[in-house]
Amino acid sequence: MHPTLPPFILITGATGGLGRALSLEAARRGARLILLGRKPEALMALADEIVAQGGAEPLLHAMDFAGAQAEDYLMLLQLLRQHTDRLDALVHLAADIAAPAPLAHVDPSVWNRVMRVNLTAPFLLTRACLPLLCAAQGKLIFIGDHNPASYLGTYGVTKAALKQQAKQWADEQPQLQVEVFTPPAMPTPLYARIFPGHSPEGLVPVSEVAQELLKRVMS
Repeated sequence: MHPTLPPFILITGATGGLGRALSLEAARRGARLILLGRKPEALMALADEIVAQGGAEPLLHAMDFAGAQAEDYLMLLQLLRQHTDRLDALVHLAADIAAPAPLAHVDPSVWNRVMRVNLTAPFLLTRACLPLLCAAQGKLIFIGDHNPASYLGTYGVTKAALKQQAKQWADEQPQLQVEVFTPPAMPTPLYARIFPGHSPEGLVPVSEVAQELLKRVMS
C-alpha cells in the first residue's frame, strides 16, 4: 500500500454477502473501490450506500464471469487505466455453486459454468490486472474453503484447484503478496446454497469476517 495515497482495491462478487460487507468496511477506511458484480442494479444500490456513509464513489462494472471471454477482461483493464495507474489489491470473492451432487450426476454445462466463475475468471482477471498490480506491488487474495468436500459437485474441485493457482501466482510473481483467505462458516447466500435448510445460529457474523479480511487486504 502507498503510505499516503488511498489504496485502490478491486473486489469481485461485490454485492454478495461477504463482498458487500467488505466493500462497505473498506470504503469507511478511505479505500477507492472498483466493484464487480453480475447485476447493475445491485451494484448501484451498493454504491449509493457507500456514498451515503461518506465513502468515495466507487467505479462499477457489471460483468458475468460465466459468459465472459478473454477480451472482456482486457476491456476492463482499459477501463481501469482511465482511472488509476495502480491496483493495490485484487480480492476474488465471486463464486458459483450448483446444487450439491456427486460428480457422476453433474451436468457438463454446470461443470463448465462453475469452472469459469470459480477458476477461470480469477486467472483471466489476475492476468489482465497484472501490470497495475505489479505497479503497486499489490496484494492478490483468493478465497479458500476449509473443507471442499465430496458431493459438492464442481465447487469442491474449483476450490482445491484455486489454491494451486494462488501458489503458482505467488511463486511466479514474487513482487506480489498472494494469499488464500479461508473464512469461517458465515450466514451468506452461498452458505445457504451449500447447506440448504441449515440454521445460521452459531455462524460467525459476516461483518466480523469482513473486518478480518480487510486487515489482510490493507496491512
